[in-house]
Amino acid sequence: MSAPGEMADEQTLSRLLIVRHGESVAMAEGIVGGPRGCRGLTDRGRAQAAALRDRFASGREPEVHVAYSSPLPRARETTDIVLPALGSGSDRGKLEVRLHDDLEEMRLGPADGMTWEAARERFGFIQPMDQPYTPVVEGGESRAGFRHRVAQALNDIAAAHTGKTVFVGCHGGISSAAMAMAFGIPPSHRGVGVVTAVTAITELELLEFNGRRLWQVRRFNDAAHLAAVEAA
Repeated sequence: MSAPGEMADEQTLSRLLIVRHGESVAMAEGIVGGPRGCRGLTDRGRAQAAALRDRFASGREPEVHVAYSSPLPRARETTDIVLPALGSGSDRGKLEVRLHDDLEEMRLGPADGMTWEAARERFGFIQPMDQPYTPVVEGGESRAGFRHRVAQALNDIAAAHTGKTVFVGCHGGISSAAMAMAFGIPPSHRGVGVVTAVTAITELELLEFNGRRLWQVRRFNDAAHLAAVEAA
């Protein structure tokens, strides 16, 4: 904050629209959806992504200059469905998706592709809230490692696209980790379990404020477009 009577020097460096994928086959079947287990979207998930596309096509969302996606099929498919409505001016509908491996959901190693029930029975997942620096399952990531990966990826993307609005097609865990990053919440803090709806938008801006760079949350879990899908 600036001192009384002092003007704040604030500049928006970049904006991220962090978007969770639509309903996936892995979600519907109770499968751990890593690279092996993810088989893309359900029909309902495609309808949800189409509703998000229509929202961007309406012109009521910020113009998007760059599009990124997690490589996992459910996120890539969601991004591809929305892509024709993204872009600005003559570039609308012409953006190419940039895949970023570090936008994947938390990596659960050998549990990938198993049912959640079978994976819990076999591996006895560590609760990340209790032991944030211990891998959730042997051969997978810890919560702290996951958050660090996500924060690094989002900061790198923001730094690479100064002055731009970036669409980031990803996962609920990425949205949660992004909020922890924005609020400076350490991995050891127990009260960070935020959940986003499918295809919800979480909007962050990277600001330069009186010589400091910091994140500002503009909105979280904005899924107003799903009303039309739910009513169908």
